[in-house]
Order: sequence, then structure tokens, then C-alpha cells
Amino acid sequence: MTRVLVLGQTGQLARGLARATAPEGWRLSFTGRDRADLLDPDSVTELIRSERPDVVINTAAYTAVDRAEAEPDLAFAVNARAPEAIAKAALGSGSLLIHVSTDYVYGGGSGGPYSEADPVAPVQAYGRSKAEGERLLLAANPQALVVRTAWLLSEMSGFVRAILERARRGEALRVVDDQMGNPTHADDLAAALLKIAQMRLEGRGEPGILHVAGPLSATWCEVARDLIAGLERENGTDEALRPISSSEYGATAPRPRDSRLSVAQLKSRWGMELRPWTAWVAETAKVGQSSAPISVEKGQQSGG
Repeated sequence: MTRVLVLGQTGQLARGLARATAPEGWRLSFTGRDRADLLDPDSVTELIRSERPDVVINTAAYTAVDRAEAEPDLAFAVNARAPEAIAKAALGSGSLLIHVSTDYVYGGGSGGPYSEADPVAPVQAYGRSKAEGERLLLAANPQALVVRTAWLLSEMSGFVRAILERARRGEALRVVDDQMGNPTHADDLAAALLKIAQMRLEGRGEPGILHVAGPLSATWCEVARDLIAGLERENGTDEALRPISSSEYGATAPRPRDSRLSVAQLKSRWGMELRPWTAWVAETAKVGQSSAPISVEKGQQSGG
């Protein structure tokens, strides 16, 4: 039996892994803060050393991009120091480690798509904490694999649910239209992570850094427009969608204008390609539409 320990339990990616079809003979277990608190690296280290899983997949992170500007120490504790401890524990236990990172390690100043070899240049505390986490993790465990992904979405993501909930209410939508990235479905990333883990256990592929994201880029406004289009076909809604600039939106933390990831290596070296966002956005809107309504603050626009 191949034992996979997933750090994370309630996030989009952890739920995607729970839904994914694992290879025959694999058993996935999921761990929340009750058993492995990233603010207490010793608890995570002890868990890995006691269970000695074949694979550790770290999906847990501090992801509050704006709040991180006021809480940089907390962001670095969770996104940098904890991954370093996880890396050391995995190496000591002989476990394959896959750590999930982000396109926000890039600043967007030179324009994407960025390859794995391009230097990082984050423009906000969150991105700096994730970049430092990558550095510390790979220094502690050179056999680990850092998977950078981008714009992770699903029917439960904040962006999707905020857009659909406002559409339900007939509210006007202000959506950023000057940031570019790779929309990626959480289920697609989950399936890719399991396949990557299987290949690594078989001695294929390489450690280091790998970009795993949707192959087709978009702006947040383009994704919102297609989400709403699906809703309009179902309900005949007629809400206004207004593209706005990042400066108009006025987020606390700056975002990269162009953080597109090149996924050429994923296809050429690993033989994988995720679905483009246009292939799943309508179904995601349909599933999200049937979900329970959520509380959405006035002025909120989760993308950007």
C-alpha cells in the first residue's frame, strides 16, 4: 500500500484530492490543524516521523494576500518556516515531498509567461513568504518537488462564489481586467499531483520546481464574464459587469499584472496538460450556482 499524507483538509485542493481517483493500492489521509498546526512545526514533524508516509503533499498555507501585509510574521511562519520543517521531516522519514506554491512569487514586471528558471521577484508579503518557503524547503530537502500553480478555482472558491452570489442578487459587478494569469481547476491540479507523485515514486521526473497550471491565460474579468454567461443561460439574469483597473479596485497588497506561468515543461517532460479554463468554467458556474448562498461584503471582488 502507498500511503499519502495530505497536509490540509478543508481547502479547495485538499477537497480536490479527496475526490480524485488515486492509483490502485493508494490510501490518502488528510490532516487539519488539530493534528498538524503549521504554527507549531514540531507537531508536523512528529506526525510525519510517526506515520512515515510514502508521500507527503503540503496543500496548507497562509493565503490571505491582503491581510499578510499587516501580518508578515504570521505569513512567513506558515509559508516559510513550516515548509522547512516539513522538508526536514520528510527527508528523515524517506517520504517523497510535494509542496504547493504560487505564481505570486513573480512580480509581473518583466511579463509572463514565466518558466521555472526565471528569477522570482514577489511584490507583496504573501509572495515573499511563499518564495522564501520554496528556498528553505529545497535547501533542506533537495529531493522535494515544489509545484507552482496559479489562480486556483472551483465551485467553492471565493472568487467564483462571490461572482455567482452577486449575480443571484442582481448586483453590479466590478472585476479587475488588467491582471493576467492561468485559471486552474482544483480538481485538475489534484489529479496532476497524484500522477506526479506516482511518477516520482517510479523514478521518473525530477525534483526541484515545476509549474502546474491551466494552459490558457485570462483576466479575472474574462473568467467572471463566462461564469455569468452560464448563469444567464440558466436564469436569464441581466447583471452589469464593469471591467476595472487594479488601481480602481484598490487592494491592500499589490498584485502582479502578468504572472502567467509557462507549463511547457509539464507537457514536454511529464507528459501532462491540464484543461483550459474555458473547458470547465460553465460547469463550475452550474455547480456553484446550486451551492448554498454565502455572505458577500459590499465592494468585494475576490479576484485581483
